[in-house]
Amino acid sequence: MTGPDYAREALRLLALARESKETTFEGHNPEADRIIAEAQVYATLALVPAQALPTTAVELETDPAVAYVYRAAWGMTPLGTYTNAEAARMHCEADAINHNPEYETGHVFDWLGDESKPDDPYELVVAKDGVEDTTDYTVTRIEVATEYDVEADQ
Repeated sequence: MTGPDYAREALRLLALARESKETTFEGHNPEADRIIAEAQVYATLALVPAQALPTTAVELETDPAVAYVYRAAWGMTPLGTYTNAEAARMHCEADAINHNPEYETGHVFDWLGDESKPDDPYELVVAKDGVEDTTDYTVTRIEVATEYDVEADQ
């Protein structure tokens, strides 16, 4: 698939999610949520070819293109995949407030992670009155391969 093919599939899935009528008693639609998560992956893949293109002649000769995406999650539930960490963090913080309205006042969000290990997840913590509490929200950097490495499977 090419970038435009991924984008078309993302749009098709979003239309399918909009058509889905089944909701739970809380107004949630698990099937639509699953479809939207899949659409986010296709939308991200649509961006990868553009990110992977080298911008200079030097890059053409020496550096293989590397692209990263950032997965926002609550526990094992993916919330979205983004091309930058800030967008993924914003999604986690907004979701935390939506599920815990008390976070809107007097609470401070912070992200814990080890900068020397950028592929390890960063965890969202919330603090109030000097007491920190974990939230189970994470943002994880994921490398997107630009080509298949035969030697990696051996």
